[in-house]
Amino acid sequence: MMLSRRKLLAAAALTLALATANAGSQPADRVAVFESANATQLAASQKGKPFVLVVWSLDCVYCKRNFDAIGKLRAQRPDLRVVTLSMDSADALPQVQQLLQRVRLTRNAWLFGQEPQERLRYAVDPDWMGEMPRTYFYRADGQRQGVSGVISDADWNKHLRWAGIAG
Repeated sequence: MMLSRRKLLAAAALTLALATANAGSQPADRVAVFESANATQLAASQKGKPFVLVVWSLDCVYCKRNFDAIGKLRAQRPDLRVVTLSMDSADALPQVQQLLQRVRLTRNAWLFGQEPQERLRYAVDPDWMGEMPRTYFYRADGQRQGVSGVISDADWNKHLRWAGIAG
């Protein structure tokens, strides 16, 4: 019952955010600060299109594998929408920007703000315990699937198809 209530509240918040998506969206190549209050803005920034949200950190060794896979996928599908969310603090911004430039994912980038990490993780997904990498596949209607760990090539294709992203 509690999980259903959470999903219903998340869907309602996403619907509201999608309706107001044009109000105050971030510039495309700037790393925006992610606070729990703007969690719906992250999804709304994609204006109802399917996309992939990649949650990562500079000290996550396995996150590099996901970035490599995303690089290959974007070479095959240049229209693949990717949003990144770094769990690093604001003082790591130069290193975050440098890595995002190297992997060519500077558009739609976010960085954890000053709130406690637990609160920020909860805002992303109440059921997520912080394991990384964490990847979310969003459908155009706002439904999403979260996947923890490194994703195999076959699983990337499976999840992209589920999200309605051509594959």
